[in-house]
Amino acid sequence: MNCVIKKDTTKLKELLAERVFESNDGCGYPGCSKEEFIKYYFNEGAERSWNDMFKIIRFGFIRDKDENPERIVPHDSTIFYGPSYLKNVDTDNEIIVLGENVNIREKPSLKAKIIRTASFEKFKCDCNILTTKKTTYQIVEGIGWLEIKLSSGEIGYVASELTSSDLIKEMTIAKVNGEWKIISFYQSPGC
Repeated sequence: MNCVIKKDTTKLKELLAERVFESNDGCGYPGCSKEEFIKYYFNEGAERSWNDMFKIIRFGFIRDKDENPERIVPHDSTIFYGPSYLKNVDTDNEIIVLGENVNIREKPSLKAKIIRTASFEKFKCDCNILTTKKTTYQIVEGIGWLEIKLSSGEIGYVASELTSSDLIKEMTIAKVNGEWKIISFYQSPGC
């Protein structure tokens, strides 16, 4: 976390495996070398990458087993995968409000009536790229709004930057040659 807060690419490079799996929009398969990764994600215009990494670390990791630890960079089968809430959310059909007392509004506008507040709560949405509707995501007054379904069946709108839909990157950490290293930083398919 310290290296991310300081935006220290030298320290980040030390934390990376020799190759880092990423979203194929950078280096392609089989991922980037450390140098390519830093150049592509953490040089000019890197604010989004630093912010994504900060959020992933902030929301923590889950311990898991990698069924294919030989891909990209050979590593131990125990991995830590983040952000941790991904284990409990169907990203095609659900979002999580990632904050305390976040306003849910009747319409996508700061002037619209607040119908309730939510704190780290899961909601249904039409988030799948194949089934999304015109109303699923709208920009109104310079704010991105996400349409959600409340348990009552009512429709509400929440600022997307306060939800799990705003963080589309995932990160995996594993032991490589006895040291914990970042082996992936990617955007899952369909985002």
